[in-house]
Amino acid sequence: MKMKHNKKRNTAFLYESLIKELTKSVVRKQPNKKKKIIEIIKKYFYKNSTLKRDLECYTTLLEVKTTDENYVLRLMTEVKSDYKNLDRKSIFNNQTQLIKEMNATLSNEAFANFISNYKSLATVGQYLNSDSVGAKSRLVLESRVGNIIKQTITSKEDMRHIDNLTYKKFVDRFNETYEKTLRTEQKRLLTNYITSFSDNGLQLKVFMNEEIGRLKGCVGDKLKLLNSNDSNYHNFNKVMEKLDKFSNNQIDESMVKTLFYIQDLVNEVDKNGN
Repeated sequence: MKMKHNKKRNTAFLYESLIKELTKSVVRKQPNKKKKIIEIIKKYFYKNSTLKRDLECYTTLLEVKTTDENYVLRLMTEVKSDYKNLDRKSIFNNQTQLIKEMNATLSNEAFANFISNYKSLATVGQYLNSDSVGAKSRLVLESRVGNIIKQTITSKEDMRHIDNLTYKKFVDRFNETYEKTLRTEQKRLLTNYITSFSDNGLQLKVFMNEEIGRLKGCVGDKLKLLNSNDSNYHNFNKVMEKLDKFSNNQIDESMVKTLFYIQDLVNEVDKNGN
């Protein structure tokens, strides 16, 4: 089964692209751009706006908290019904205006951002618009959305809010490894990671973008000073490749530990000058 999907007509994708641009503007310290993006979000996604209600059809399916099959199937049917009952012409017109404004304010590059859950957004969008395809295709899409819901719940359970005891154990594990040698940037990394469980990781994502950018700058400067035949050149190049891949990976404890080691490496290089 192959069903066309226009990402610019996927309200959830447009919203996620705006959030991505907002994060970048914060990291890059672009207050004017940040202000414009916030204005756009408020203009098109205020409470009960057509695009806000359209967006909620996507988020409702992607934020289900139970794997009960009967409930999930009923919810999917009800959400699809709500989606169909929205003023689709008004939504299309608002999408058109939003796309035009994003192009004018942020450039077309805003639509090329990496959105980690893009495939899920696209599949949900196809499901919501599947009335025009055959019964077999509709069932395939229904099954795919059901699997996405199950995977999302499993992921959330793995990243569930941690209680005080888990918090203490987590900090203890890092203390056992680093004892009292944590530097300021490492304490900030650890603090942001731990507190991410209470704010859906927004602040952590902003910090990680900023810190990875800083580390890439340091490693890049070192590479410029090394000969490509130098054994250290290969090692630093591997570190740069690792940092490049982080932007497409989910932030977890393993990534945090790896960044700790890279922070150590960069600190040693700065301290020793080699």
